[in-house]
Amino acid sequence: MSAEVSIAKIEEEGGADKSQKFALKWIAVSLAVGLLIWLLPTPEALGARGHAFLALLAVIVLLWTSEAIPIGVTAILAGCGLIIFNIQPAARAWEPYADRTVIFVFFIIMLGVMLGQTTLPNRIMAYILKLGGTNVKRLSFTLCMGATFMAAWTHDATITIILLYAIMPMFLKMGLTPDKSNNFTKHFMFVIPLGSACGGGATFLGSGRSPASAELLGKITGYNIGFLEYALYQFVPSMILGVATWLAIWIIYPPKIKELPGELAIEKMPPMTNHEKILSWVLGVTFILWFLTDLTKIHVSAIGGLFIVVCMIFKVVSWKRCLDEYPWNPIMVFGAGFSLGVAMLETGAGKWLATQFAPYIMGSAWPVVAAGTAWLSAVITSFMANAAATALLVPVVVPLADLANTPVAPIAMTVPLATTFVLLVIGCPPTLIAYGFGYFTQWEAFKVFIFRTFLSIILMVLCMAVWYPLAGMPGNINNMQTPAKLTVTGYELVVDK
Repeated sequence: MSAEVSIAKIEEEGGADKSQKFALKWIAVSLAVGLLIWLLPTPEALGARGHAFLALLAVIVLLWTSEAIPIGVTAILAGCGLIIFNIQPAARAWEPYADRTVIFVFFIIMLGVMLGQTTLPNRIMAYILKLGGTNVKRLSFTLCMGATFMAAWTHDATITIILLYAIMPMFLKMGLTPDKSNNFTKHFMFVIPLGSACGGGATFLGSGRSPASAELLGKITGYNIGFLEYALYQFVPSMILGVATWLAIWIIYPPKIKELPGELAIEKMPPMTNHEKILSWVLGVTFILWFLTDLTKIHVSAIGGLFIVVCMIFKVVSWKRCLDEYPWNPIMVFGAGFSLGVAMLETGAGKWLATQFAPYIMGSAWPVVAAGTAWLSAVITSFMANAAATALLVPVVVPLADLANTPVAPIAMTVPLATTFVLLVIGCPPTLIAYGFGYFTQWEAFKVFIFRTFLSIILMVLCMAVWYPLAGMPGNINNMQTPAKLTVTGYELVVDK
């Protein structure tokens, strides 16, 4: 079996082909739901634009959920809908698709595509298996935490693909194909994507939802969280989520195999090529520059773009293969989610939604509000990409926290962590990628997801309640200058006290 990684190919093979009848049925259902919402009386506090936005949002979410049309095409439809229904001007609708955060995510995914053309993924997996040994429990824990750690510094979808491709030969040597899947294969097919998803919220590098949450918090409140500060707050809770994930999967699908067969010993890797050595050095320098962005004030997107340019100058990978293998759906969905998130804020829909939830958490301590936010995030992200869900939710939960008179920073930082708590496989790229391999059903996944969500939220909130104060996260909303009323002109906030 080839060890080469093609993200685009997996993305294509991972999605089931939809019949014309299926597609037309769900398009009709989506439009009907959107029309029904639009025909309902407009709440006085919402306004016509906000009402139209919620109707459009329902259509987009249903189309993303059903995949009646490709999710990237639905992402384009989101921008078109904002313009056609006079929810946003054309410039305001399309600009978020090219936001600096979206561009950064583009570069991060390209980094993963480039790594897939080398033996570096196999070397990483060989090292993990060397640490884990033949004991299945030890290997499982090592792999889960290794995926969580590596995804924090690369990208959760990239690490998922790399590790799934690396572990597949082990399954095949044991005769475990999708039609012969058992607890052993299901366990590892859940450990890798869910562990990677946990790491996605740890740093700006892990996933699009991380920089999006910080970017939106800055736009709404004026409180800007840099690369190192974000990692300081989120890395420890992400590792705790990795442990919670491993526990949940071990409880639901404990492997019956306790020791790996002796014939699965890892073969010695050949020496690295000169191109791989150059790539490793360039990647190391890139990471250092990313860590220093708080001092240099150079945006992380510029450093990510420079990494690609330098690699192409030295021809360490094939640019043609990068273009052929790049998965465009995730970047389109992320751009659309960011655009919808901005529209949710500008139309007042986010503030209106917040007022509907506020009565349930008024006067509660912020960890309680964080737990409620986590459950809301888990439900929303189950029906769309987690990066898009983050872009939608932050403009909702920040006003919600403000109304509940709780600190907004920890509530906003809950979202990129909690959008890993998917309840359906379509909820995030790692789980959708793993589902495409055919080793588990959606129902088998749901049993893991729901238990993992309960356990993770409990451990996450406890960790945040202890860690955030120790890490120095601002706890006074007045210090953050949270405005009483928010309007947005382009990307400049106008505060009306």
